[in-house]
Amino acid sequence: MKPIPAAAVAFVRDTHLGIEVYLCRRPAHFRYYPGAFVFPGGRKDETDADLKETARREVQEEIGVEIDPQFLIPLRDTNTSPHAGPVYHLVTFAYRVEDRLDTAINLEEVEEEIWMTAKESLSRLDLPYQIRAAVFTITQFSNVADLLRALADGSIDEDYWF
Repeated sequence: MKPIPAAAVAFVRDTHLGIEVYLCRRPAHFRYYPGAFVFPGGRKDETDADLKETARREVQEEIGVEIDPQFLIPLRDTNTSPHAGPVYHLVTFAYRVEDRLDTAINLEEVEEEIWMTAKESLSRLDLPYQIRAAVFTITQFSNVADLLRALADGSIDEDYWF
């Protein structure tokens, strides 16, 4: 069976402690990665023109934030694991947050939201592989500008395992 197209958004911002990432906890009753911290996102709808539109729509639905798809930069392109449920072809985009991210979370889709440094989230949270891989990539950079520049240049090596 062909993987289901999906998109997620890794919101990133600079702090004096390093790059922070925004993560949402999935509700415990969800079939796919219940209770896990993930980036906001989801499957592509038939009405979505492309995965950037999917990312924009899912962010709006889950956390009530309107983003400009032109500022989405591909961060990771992976397939999810079949042991967790249906296989998704997930494109995770990076999106810079300059200051605050004013959210209005949809409690049907998000139980909790946190900002945490990328390095801290790797050590403190049990992240699904595709999220862990994206966060690991982010930890390789000291600031968001360097991360986005490397992503735009296509100079990130995604061949690693945990």
